[in-house]
This record gives sequence, structure tokens and C-alpha cells, in this order.
Amino acid sequence: MNTASTAARSTPAANTLFGKLRALALHALNLHLQNCAVLAEAYRRPQ
Repeated sequence: MNTASTAARSTPAANTLFGKLRALALHALNLHLQNCAVLAEAYRRPQ
């Protein structure tokens, strides 16, 4: 699964506060996209 976190794996500032916030934001984005995919699949299926 290609997510947004693949673009941030080689950041040299991973130990700084900005790097940690960026990683947290990417993780939250990935969770949001997974949730959207689950909801879209549940909506697409017939009741």
C-alpha cells in the first residue's frame, strides 16, 4: 500500500520537533485515508 509516509523516510531532521510533528501528521493522514477507504467500501456494498 503506497501511503504518504514513503516520501518522509529519509529526512535528516527526524530527531527534531519538526521531524516528529511531520511524522505524526503523516501517520494521522494515513489513518484518515485508511478510514476513508473502509467507509467507502462499506458504503459501496449493498445492504
